[in-house]
Amino acid sequence: DTAAPIAIDTLMVTILRTPLELRKVPHAVTTIDLGTRAAAPGLALDEALRAVPGVQIDNRYNHALGERIAIRGFGARPQFGVRGVKVVVDGIPATMPDGQTTLNHVDVRTLGRVEVVRSGASSLYGNAAGGVIQLETRTPPAGPVRQELEVLGGDHGLLRLNSRTGGRSGRASYQLTLGRLAYDGHRDHNAAENLYAGGAFGLETGKGDLRVVFHAVDYDAENPGALSEALLRADRTQAFANNVRQRTGEEGRHAQLGARWRQPLGNGELEVSAYALTRRIDNPIPPQIIDLERRAGGVRAVYRGTAGLGGRELLWTLGAEADLQSDDRRNFVNEAGERGALSLDQDERVSGVGAFLQLSAPLGDRVALLGGIRYDRFGFRATDHFIADGADDSGDRAMDALSPSLGVALNLADAFGLYASVGTAFQTPTTTELANRPDGSGGFNPELEPQRATTLEAGARGRIGSVAAYQLAFYRAAVENELIGFEVPAMPGRTFFRNAGSAIHRGIEAEASVTPVAGLLLRAAYAYTDARFDEYRVDDDVFDDNRIPGVAPHRFEATLSFRPGRWILDLSTRYLAGLPV
Repeated sequence: DTAAPIAIDTLMVTILRTPLELRKVPHAVTTIDLGTRAAAPGLALDEALRAVPGVQIDNRYNHALGERIAIRGFGARPQFGVRGVKVVVDGIPATMPDGQTTLNHVDVRTLGRVEVVRSGASSLYGNAAGGVIQLETRTPPAGPVRQELEVLGGDHGLLRLNSRTGGRSGRASYQLTLGRLAYDGHRDHNAAENLYAGGAFGLETGKGDLRVVFHAVDYDAENPGALSEALLRADRTQAFANNVRQRTGEEGRHAQLGARWRQPLGNGELEVSAYALTRRIDNPIPPQIIDLERRAGGVRAVYRGTAGLGGRELLWTLGAEADLQSDDRRNFVNEAGERGALSLDQDERVSGVGAFLQLSAPLGDRVALLGGIRYDRFGFRATDHFIADGADDSGDRAMDALSPSLGVALNLADAFGLYASVGTAFQTPTTTELANRPDGSGGFNPELEPQRATTLEAGARGRIGSVAAYQLAFYRAAVENELIGFEVPAMPGRTFFRNAGSAIHRGIEAEASVTPVAGLLLRAAYAYTDARFDEYRVDDDVFDDNRIPGVAPHRFEATLSFRPGRWILDLSTRYLAGLPV
């Protein structure tokens, strides 16, 4: 081979609000190029996040509920959905101001890159105790026009259709994606149909650039419910009888639009972005039918620059953002899938404002310091329109937090580097958790408080040429007011929430990727997560030292991608053990 050597670009991450070399980041960060996973069926987000240590995704292939995502045990409190983890899709937050995340609009087949921070990232993102997941769709292809069509079929009535049209011309780029997913499910009353649309438009304006993105989905999914052990042993494909009788599931529409503009300004760069979304769901669950209409939006501005520091370059980032969430919620008695009497009618408003500062300072040729601090304030307000019960449950809550973090990275060589950090994080209850009150009244639960955590972390990472890379992390997080789900006998199957006194999350994470020959990539990850209550007492019951439910202590995942020429071979395996329930 007489071709000249090609210099490989330094691996950069953008999830920390400032583009940084990975070797200078004092946190556990994982990046994944999803172009190597072309054979995945695109059923759920766990396909994009395989072999990321510390990230536990529980997927029941139930599109009415979605996956449950937990990072280092944070986010395990709900039976489904995403809490305690911030998710950003193409610069638009999928996590609302109250900390609730919806991912129905994410078409996994269109994703091209993932970045994950596995630590409390509240110093940059606010309401995020467990970490941050940044999802990016594939970039537009080269050339003026490229059209791709994909058809995928499988067992249990799986049929997937995707179209991708895109290209570049001069300073402009564009992309339009359309998709349809139909799935009968592996159980009774388990069918789903999703219709996706998405697009992006980019324009370089001199030294700056403008990017506009949109995502939309129309979905309808049935919910077969959970089975007892006896029913599971009898027939694991059956649906829970009461779910069929109550016609449980979720039908919804979600659309969002966002824009980002970047422009050099003075000695730095100004980035301004804004987004708006609307969401409507009809959600029959066993005791009731939830009718929810949501509108949300936000703006943020970030200014980045450099300054001299002892002959070296100091990077700084200053930012502020404001978000607003408005929910119109009505609950009805579920009478065999039909709306019965009105039981709840209230407007819920959540506003959030935050400001942050981040500094990256070199302390030498091999040492880099990264520090950040952020202040957030969230306002929750409920306006009760259901006065047939003779009570006005209107009210408001205010929650705020100051979140500092500090870390240092020491790079002894390309093959070996060390890092350590300390930071605080917090997580507010969501509006759904605040509105679900065990006594059945409206308004917000006045006793539910945000959980707060202080995390210590240390680790090592390195790259061995272009053949292998590895990362090892140790952490300990002390949590106050851990948010915990529970049930009451009068309403089985419905989850309410309260605060445990305190908890400890600690663990070890290891990951490695190897490319022994061109076209072959092996990734493997192992995580040990020990999440326990330190102090948790309810009346006369003492749960001190019990494991937190839903967090698997041992988890191992591995993926193998082999692309010899035009062929594609993907293999993956997962092992988890000791999951407490």
